[in-house]
Amino acid sequence: MSLVEIIREKQEALRVRDLAQLLGVSQQQIYKMAANGEIPSFKVANAVRFDPHEIAGWLTEKYPPRGVEVRFAAAKRA
Repeated sequence: MSLVEIIREKQEALRVRDLAQLLGVSQQQIYKMAANGEIPSFKVANAVRFDPHEIAGWLTEKYPPRGVEVRFAAAKRA
């Protein structure tokens, strides 16, 4: 299962620590990205949260599957 699929399955807002763990970066990096508008986020009171569907879309847009890998996988099956 891909990272995007894992995130898309989430039904509740992601916390900073959850997203940091999924992406393999520090919580501080996630806070910086959210503050700079580099990653879609929203605030509840003073807490930063992330909509899993927006994050999945952001990941897909930011890191689209590479055509070469897809073609290679298709050629391998043939």
